[in-house]
Amino acid sequence: MNKKVLIIFKYPRGNWNPAIISKFSNFYETDYLYLSDFKDKNFENVISEINKVIDKKKIDITVFDVDYFKFTNFFFIEKIICKKKILITGDDFDLHEMNSITASACDLVLSACPLSVLKYKEKGYESYFISFEPGKINENSNSKNIDVLFFGALSEDRKEILKYISEQGISLKNVGHEEGDFGLDEKELFKLISKSKIVLNLSKSRSKSVKSFTSESIFNYNYHFKGRIIMAGLNGAACVSEYSPGQELFFNNQQLPSFYTKEECVTILKKMLSDEQILSKYTNQFVSRSKELYEDKKNFHPIFDAIENSNHKKITLRQIPYWYLRIAVKHIILRNISLINLHKTIFQLRHVFMIIRKTKLIFKFLILFESIINILWYSFVYTVKSKK
Repeated sequence: MNKKVLIIFKYPRGNWNPAIISKFSNFYETDYLYLSDFKDKNFENVISEINKVIDKKKIDITVFDVDYFKFTNFFFIEKIICKKKILITGDDFDLHEMNSITASACDLVLSACPLSVLKYKEKGYESYFISFEPGKINENSNSKNIDVLFFGALSEDRKEILKYISEQGISLKNVGHEEGDFGLDEKELFKLISKSKIVLNLSKSRSKSVKSFTSESIFNYNYHFKGRIIMAGLNGAACVSEYSPGQELFFNNQQLPSFYTKEECVTILKKMLSDEQILSKYTNQFVSRSKELYEDKKNFHPIFDAIENSNHKKITLRQIPYWYLRIAVKHIILRNISLINLHKTIFQLRHVFMIIRKTKLIFKFLILFESIINILWYSFVYTVKSKK
């Protein structure tokens, strides 16, 4: 009988949640829930409800979706009662400082960034790469009538590169979407990829500056490993990619040609498109390597073996830093806050006292003072907003 997995997502979103559910479902009886469905529930209520689900359904493994959702922090995960706990992250490049603390409440870390996998291992965590893209092989088109395809979110930098490529006489199909909008339906996108000779991957981060705690407003961008690469290979297309260090861990330049500048990109594209033998060589090597790495069951086998291993390396922190305590406490206080629930919110302070009990006296004072201000202010603000 398969073990049971419960995935705790923040909220419903795009194709990512179904892809993760599918990967676990190949090996486990998999269920999921959304924290966004726990309306009118405070910190304590949410934990209680989830523990009831785990107990009722005899869940063996709980997976926590943590990115950009500070409510799912170390103290929340610590109170969830389950045999094994897994942290999963798709945007660790922005959130590693926070996630690496949250991860100490878990047994395993799964990351969609190959570099962050190494960062976790460097800290002593047991960490594995997982793709957030569907891992099904789909080569259903013999007719490659699209020379170069780009899909994904657009930024000013990406628009400039795509415009330059078109101006150089290369036939480019751009189905990119503006930030905040949704892209093509998954099935439609896969059909387009399978009809394309080359998928163009652009890897620079799209925000105005790097967002991580230590680098915010210092660096203009990072070079990220992108899922477009995986989707191209599993759907039978070659890929030309803007440089990222993560892709170098998986591919060599004969499988995945890379570039730094738009001029280098055009040179590579023209070389591949002008010679069918060269294009075929790149395509075959890249597609073969992609299948080897990213087909769902192959990609998940090392993760499955790690989950089944009973000897996990638990990391004990020397201390939890003040900035993390502030964030965690604030999001415990803000959960379901309003003037009507003011007495219940005040009662949540007992969790705050438990969290700060071993901290320095000055930290205790500052966090309690800030918590009281937050209770008074946000109770009023959220009550007013709810009546508009």
